[in-house]
Amino acid sequence: VMETFDNTRPLVAAMAVGCSKASLARIREIFKDSLDSEYSTPSLQSSNIAAHIYRMEAEWDAARLLTLQAAWMADNKKPNSREASIAKAKAGRICNEITLKCVELAASVGYNEDELLEKWARDSKILDIFEGTQQIQQLIVARRELGKTSSELK
Repeated sequence: VMETFDNTRPLVAAMAVGCSKASLARIREIFKDSLDSEYSTPSLQSSNIAAHIYRMEAEWDAARLLTLQAAWMADNKKPNSREASIAKAKAGRICNEITLKCVELAASVGYNEDELLEKWARDSKILDIFEGTQQIQQLIVARRELGKTSSELK
């Protein structure tokens, strides 16, 4: 069963990365006049909205890279239980944070049911829970790091 999860968790992480990216692209579109497209303005000199968006983009990139690593390992038949759980935990958590923050930043536009930000925020919760909650992922990572079995570390 764990081998199946090791192959499917990177897929769920990839869905979360995609949902996050769509939200980031939409919020960038909404605030295009307020953002530095060259990233030449330091965060501390940026507006609060821009600073939030830049931080979310950095978190998104970290989740994307972890997901690529876990998927590459699965594709190449390398043991990836630890990496798959890390990628799934990071991507699921970040997806939820990003989509909810994008809805918040967009204010009344973000809460509108005709706006995809609202739908992505709802979708993000299942991507955080599906294939194992944050606590389950942390337990799996701890077992791999400590070399313990499921009966030794519950």
